[in-house]
Amino acid sequence: MEFSQGSEDGEICPVVSAIESVGTEARLLVLHYLFDGEKGFNELLRVTKLSSKTLSLTLKFLESKGIVEREVVSTRPFKVIYRLTEKGYDLKPVFDELGRWGKKWNDSLVEMREEK
Repeated sequence: MEFSQGSEDGEICPVVSAIESVGTEARLLVLHYLFDGEKGFNELLRVTKLSSKTLSLTLKFLESKGIVEREVVSTRPFKVIYRLTEKGYDLKPVFDELGRWGKKWNDSLVEMREEK
């Protein structure tokens, strides 16, 4: 499999496409916490420690990709919950493998980050 952004026929590499969909720290954090089950906006705000604006933009992006779904559960008081779609849950084994890889190579990854 070639890992370029695009080929001569205009097809985007699936690995590049997947990384573009989930490959920011904010997106990874949100997905990590949603693997445990649905959560409200304020709960995600608290556990991810993201700013309100960053969380909002992240959730909208993930929703536009079909990875997260949003449901208004009440209007008074206004309450919304977010949950992973089937597409989102399909990322769980990928996260598990990234976690395994990160644990194995954590020391060298920390050293690389400190050198920057």
